[in-house]
Amino acid sequence: MPISQFELQQMQARLAINRNQKAASACESTAMGVDKESDLHSDILADCRQRGWIALHGSMAQTTGRTEGEPDFCILADAGRVFFIECKTRVGKLSPAQHAMAHFAEKLGHKIHLVRNMAQYLEIVK
Repeated sequence: MPISQFELQQMQARLAINRNQKAASACESTAMGVDKESDLHSDILADCRQRGWIALHGSMAQTTGRTEGEPDFCILADAGRVFFIECKTRVGKLSPAQHAMAHFAEKLGHKIHLVRNMAQYLEIVK
């Protein structure tokens, strides 16, 4: 019996949550990070779907015309909460445009969070 696209997305989100919980316990040190940024993006997208949040996110595969220095995610969460998330690997560095964006956002009272693993992300959005 085939499943619907919605049921598939729900199943993928549940699997990602299970992976994330294992990753969170394995990544006790905030110095640890992922090897592939795309894996972290996928896990964050799955977490947002599972929670019913809106994740505004551009493609990593192609130039999207987004604003230079814009964070990877703008997440519209429950209770009016908004999270700006920039993902990097354990050795990834912010570009000058990303540093400038984070500084300007801070001047306006916003915080762009840098995350290197799922444990850091889960700590921010709890």
